[in-house]
Amino acid sequence: MQQLEQVIALLRDDGFKITPQRTAIVDYLLRTEDHPSAELIHKVVRRKYPMVSLSTVYKTLELLREKKLVNEIEVEGEARFDAHIDEHINLVCVSCGKIEDVDEELLKEIQIKAAKKSKYIILQSSFELSGYCSLCKTRHSK
Repeated sequence: MQQLEQVIALLRDDGFKITPQRTAIVDYLLRTEDHPSAELIHKVVRRKYPMVSLSTVYKTLELLREKKLVNEIEVEGEARFDAHIDEHINLVCVSCGKIEDVDEELLKEIQIKAAKKSKYIILQSSFELSGYCSLCKTRHSK
């Protein structure tokens, strides 16, 4: 998992201004296990920095995405963000929209097999499974 100091140093080294608001956005993304939307990040960061704009959140997220420091996942037309950039599986609940990360060693094997079979050089992969989370599964089985 990435550390706040590492991400801030990378941004600073690339010449980006490091503001308390930008630091708070990065810190929240690194600490949460949720996959928040820009609006949720804005709501959380505003508690400490009431003057932070939604535009600042979007610009920071775009910068982090461009630098490959966060992944963007679309769920029901809404962009959600994940600072867990290591290879993993995203489990997406089709009912409530909850997203959970699952680390799985077999992903590397799948990449190797796919590369051999297709003769591709695999640069990046994402793996998403959709279904019902434990709470929604109970509701839908009744």
